[in-house]
Amino acid sequence: MLAVLILGFCVRLISPETLPAGLNQDEASALYDAWAILNYGMDRCGNHLPVLLESWGSGQNALLSYVSMPFIALLGARPLALRLPMAISGCVSLVFMWLLARRARGERFALWALLFLAVCPWHIMAVRWGLESNLLPAALIAGVYFAALSEDRPWALAASGVCFGLSLYAYGTAFFLLPALLVFCVWRLRKSLRAAPLIMGAVLFAVIALPIALCQLRNVLDLPEMSILGFTLPELTGERQNATSVFGTGLAGAWDNIRSLVYILLMQSDGLPWNSAPWGGLYYAFGLPMAVIGLVRTAITYKRSVAESLMLAWTVIALACACLISVNINRVNFLWLPLCYFIALGFDTLGGMLEKYAAVLVAGLLMCFGFFLHGYIDEFAGDGNVNYFPGLGEAIEYVDSLEPESAYVSDWASAGYIYALLYTETPPQEFIDTVVYTDPDSDFRSVSSFGYWRFGPDEEAGGEYIILHLSELNSREPIAVFGGFAVCAGDNQD
Repeated sequence: MLAVLILGFCVRLISPETLPAGLNQDEASALYDAWAILNYGMDRCGNHLPVLLESWGSGQNALLSYVSMPFIALLGARPLALRLPMAISGCVSLVFMWLLARRARGERFALWALLFLAVCPWHIMAVRWGLESNLLPAALIAGVYFAALSEDRPWALAASGVCFGLSLYAYGTAFFLLPALLVFCVWRLRKSLRAAPLIMGAVLFAVIALPIALCQLRNVLDLPEMSILGFTLPELTGERQNATSVFGTGLAGAWDNIRSLVYILLMQSDGLPWNSAPWGGLYYAFGLPMAVIGLVRTAITYKRSVAESLMLAWTVIALACACLISVNINRVNFLWLPLCYFIALGFDTLGGMLEKYAAVLVAGLLMCFGFFLHGYIDEFAGDGNVNYFPGLGEAIEYVDSLEPESAYVSDWASAGYIYALLYTETPPQEFIDTVVYTDPDSDFRSVSSFGYWRFGPDEEAGGEYIILHLSELNSREPIAVFGGFAVCAGDNQD
């Protein structure tokens, strides 16, 4: 077990700052707002201690930004400060998966569950970059484990309530999943429940959940901006649930969601390269058949343990909730951990049938893992990785060190302004005072300028210095090159 745990930790913790190379715009946004709140008490939109980041306009989950603040205080506002807590959450998920599987079916199955999650492509890719919503699986599996543990240790319900409450700040899709999952937890544990631990768990959950629930409600009802205990419930420019769920598309959209989910389950891809890989998919080619074997086995022995019945309920509820969401792999990230559990149960079932030849299954799984890891490193480690804009931050830092009167960033990189904010460590009030939005009421607001920085298509490039992607250089001669980006003299350069 220890060897597998070390393998899983190493794959998640080694060089998160450079693999993937660069920084995604959602990472840059979460990191800048965390730095701004830590140092100035407000995000870039002027919200004091927001329970939900206003971010692009329609909101961004806040938990990762708050969790990363101690790391920012120690390391500075750099990618490692955001990615390290995410990688740690992945390690925590490994531990809870092992504990939950051991409680459900003993040591042998626990080892299979730990091994599969340790080498699972989806989990490795998800926790090696700082997409804030990917904290949700860790919060949920911790909540489910403590709920299962409460069968013997009733006061574990307090920890379960805390974890489930925090999950609402990790990703808003938890609002779809949790009501039914919590009801099932109470029903399944009804014979072992005691009043005091149940009340304590419920109170802790309610206290933690109240601010984010009120924030969601005030935006749905279009109420004025408000605060609770010093935390701001910000007003958003749009409701994300309208864009990502059947609340915006109507019930007719549920059929499209189901088709998209089936496609993702079968093809293990949603077309977004940071979510899955052709050299491993989400859970390897054999993952879905193994999950079917595991689900059949648990159906036969349904009443075997509270832990497994909770995992089965989690899976069923997650599949139902996915029908309400405009599906991609991130948006239904509440589904993949329980699916990994049943894939591991499929391995355990076949391993028990093969007995002394079970090592062949382990060897095959590790071979697939090696193939995936080689492809992942080859794709995302170098400057050729176009999905995380490697070099853009360094180019901005270089231009800022020249103290220009004006500078321009091409919109080849999505939301280039957030990189300028982050890498120049511009105070949020200065941004608020100088920002010019091209579409201030949009769900995803674009910035045309702030301070001395300008942003837009390359044909509008102008300023003392300009930052372009290498593919946009044409006849321009770069002054300096950083990864995939070049700094050039602009039209106003003497």
